[in-house]
Amino acid sequence: MWKDVIKSIYNTKYSTIIPQDHLSGIESTWSRIVNHYVKDNRLQDIVNHQSVMLVGNGKRIKFWLDDWTNNGNLVEQFPALFRLSNDKEASLDKIGMWDGHAWCWLFSWTRPLRGRNTGLLEQMNTILSRVQLDKEAKDRLV
Repeated sequence: MWKDVIKSIYNTKYSTIIPQDHLSGIESTWSRIVNHYVKDNRLQDIVNHQSVMLVGNGKRIKFWLDDWTNNGNLVEQFPALFRLSNDKEASLDKIGMWDGHAWCWLFSWTRPLRGRNTGLLEQMNTILSRVQLDKEAKDRLV
């Protein structure tokens, strides 16, 4: 079925996306699809547009680069803050800490925020307040 989905989306033979030699054996097929997914932006788009990230402990989700707030990724929403961040590649669990049972965001900036950037941080904090991390659960893509 996945071959038909890819074929219909791209109006092409699936062999151009996943080589024919990868189509034998269930385990090897899926492991190769996953490996190819990492290298092929077209497959990433299919997965990203048809799935949602569920935040768990934050270890697998990139704070700025992944769409984990369901509003798009934060780098596109707040490019000025991204440029000032010292943690451009960091996962969620590296951009904060637990205070008892509550998660607290701790940002590291290249310089103190001022003016328009403080307003942007308030907007971003409003989005972040809707997401709850769970130290016991793993991040998942569903």
